Amino acid sequence: MRGKILILFFVSIISTFSNVLNAGDSHELQLITEEWAPYNYLDGKKISGFSVEVVRAVMEELGDDYPVQVYPAARGILMLDNMPNIMNFSIFRTPERESKYKWIGPLSDDAVFFYKRKYEPRIFSSINDIKSVNAVSVPASGVILSYVEKQGITRLTKSQKKEHQLTLLLKGRVDLFIGVTPLGLSYYLKKINAPADSVVKTQVKLLRFPLYIACSKEIPDSVIDKWQSALNKVKSSGRYQQIYNKYLLNRH
Repeated sequence: MRGKILILFFVSIISTFSNVLNAGDSHELQLITEEWAPYNYLDGKKISGFSVEVVRAVMEELGDDYPVQVYPAARGILMLDNMPNIMNFSIFRTPERESKYKWIGPLSDDAVFFYKRKYEPRIFSSINDIKSVNAVSVPASGVILSYVEKQGITRLTKSQKKEHQLTLLLKGRVDLFIGVTPLGLSYYLKKINAPADSVVKTQVKLLRFPLYIACSKEIPDSVIDKWQSALNKVKSSGRYQQIYNKYLLNRH
């Protein structure tokens, strides 16, 4: 009897130790993002979005299943700067950030263009053409507004909400709109119940928009390499394009 108790005791100890190790492994990486539609956003209590689906496809390729947590952007960067196990997406890979983190990606490599109404007859092929209009609808703050202003475009109508920006364009109160990628345009047109083809892209590109997974520098290179390889497989398999088309065609 005493022998059985000892055996059960040691089995319990080994089992507990194993569970602790497994728990440590399962929390070795912490995946976080911010709420930024259509790339990552909360749909009720569910985290959805283009980047979220791509990251989940990568984890499926790896046989992993880490939860994704949503935090405000500033807190996410703070976690990335101070914790050893963070993978934060979708993040701009800028020269200032290059050496601070390890990188996996790109998750997306869209560009931001100026958009016009579907039946607008004017052709816009240069920044000078953009400068000739009466008004351009732009975000009230942020990187896109900064880039627009650097181009010397001064006739701007600023708004915090993308829905309001698009409504101004569709009602003819501004001539052009800028503020989103093609995926973002699709998302917000759906949100305001406007036809997917009611707004069309001009030839004028403001900037490229590559988004990455930014990783704590303490994460081993072997892990970064495995994730990059899995992302490459997701792209080459056609799965990536399926996800992209889903969001581009308003099916999210």
